[in-house]
Amino acid sequence: MTNNIENICYEFSDDCLFSQLVNSEGLPHKIIVYLQSKYIVELYKFLAKYGYERTYIKKTGKHFSIVHFHLLHVVNLDEDFFSDEAGQEA
Repeated sequence: MTNNIENICYEFSDDCLFSQLVNSEGLPHKIIVYLQSKYIVELYKFLAKYGYERTYIKKTGKHFSIVHFHLLHVVNLDEDFFSDEAGQEA
């Protein structure tokens, strides 16, 4: 799971930091990414699916920002998938 998150972060930026502190699923508790500001929303939507919340943004110029993400809760994607299907059938 961690490799998936790291790979996606590296798709948006070459400058990513991942905390050494991980939860039981292997997800890092904190991620810091330096990226173009236009990609913040797209990266946030992906990380939110895994339980991350954007906690800090600092603009570092006209087009770039440093963004901090913290793991607030672990989301079981299988359970969310099945609950979405059940909601659509009703």
